Amino acid sequence: MRKILFLFMLFCMQNAFAIKITHGPYICDMDSVSVTIMWVTDKPGMSWVEIAEEDGMHFYGKERRKVFDTVRGRKNVSDTLHCVKVMNLRPNTPYRYRIFTKEMRTWTWSDWVTYGETAASIVYKKDPYKFKTFPVERRDVRFLVLNDIHERAAFMKDLCKDVDFSKLDFVLLNGDMSNMVGDPNNVLRAYIDTCVSMFATRIPILFNRGNHETRGSFADHVIDYFPTKTNEYYRLQHIAGIDFLFLDSGEDKPDTDMEYSDIAAFDEYREREALWLKNLAKEERHKKYPLIVFSHIPPAFGTWHGYYHLKETMVPTLNKMQASVMLSGHLHRYEFQEATNDIHFPVLVNSNMSYLLCEVKKDRMEVDYSELNKKNIKHFSFKLK
Repeated sequence: MRKILFLFMLFCMQNAFAIKITHGPYICDMDSVSVTIMWVTDKPGMSWVEIAEEDGMHFYGKERRKVFDTVRGRKNVSDTLHCVKVMNLRPNTPYRYRIFTKEMRTWTWSDWVTYGETAASIVYKKDPYKFKTFPVERRDVRFLVLNDIHERAAFMKDLCKDVDFSKLDFVLLNGDMSNMVGDPNNVLRAYIDTCVSMFATRIPILFNRGNHETRGSFADHVIDYFPTKTNEYYRLQHIAGIDFLFLDSGEDKPDTDMEYSDIAAFDEYREREALWLKNLAKEERHKKYPLIVFSHIPPAFGTWHGYYHLKETMVPTLNKMQASVMLSGHLHRYEFQEATNDIHFPVLVNSNMSYLLCEVKKDRMEVDYSELNKKNIKHFSFKLK
């Protein structure tokens, strides 16, 4: 009896110290042929994804690929944040996946590494996770926009309780999801965990930085949680025949403001971004694909420096690119501006108490603005240029 009790206690002790998956998985940076899968463990280790096409067969009855978290030719074994970029997928195809992390116990010298136990989603979840890649050809696209949540995870979940995520292609987090970023919890517990519980294991998060994500000692690591193919927040992402442009609007006050302790250099950053945008405009993609723009800070509705500099550096090129509409946040209130002589496209600002449910259909984008319990629903219809 004592031996059985001892073995049971030993098992419990080993299990208590075994590596665990603490956050995720969630998917991001998806297109028609690739996806990035992210998760976090309580100990560092070697991570991989097992992935197979969804065809009605048992997961292990279908040919599976094993894709590792790698960094410039080496398997990453020293981090607790795991990033697996799966390439060479088929467009418009459903997939199933599972995640694994094998604990890195010791790394003594050179590349002599010893490993411990393996944490796997199969332990926590009987069925594999699922997602579907975007198509190449043009079709209707549905997405949800959230912004200025400021770490109100419970409110975000309540706000979205009537959203049918199964009908969405992606969810855009359009800035200021955090108050500031002093450590990983300002990203993970503040909103990623809630996104995972609602949709993010199967529907990709597309992330756009707000000015509050630029603040805090851990702020430079936020992009590690939402990696992009360009390694920049600003980028062009093509989804099902539509070009979605992500602008990183930076901070809202001058770089010399005392709040920034002399570490802000956003004027130079926006100017570099504007140069990238001008080069993108030379491709004349707007003649082939409609352009929808996301920017946390809008280039209208304010006189602060960030609004002005964004308008000065970006808007002339956006006008040239024939942007159809810009979706913004930052103001913590609803605002709408039709196209003007200065800004040739409408600007819709989502508040901090609402979401935008958007659907791109043929030559128009339909948008429902909704607050909690679907109060104050406003409907917008934008013609795509």
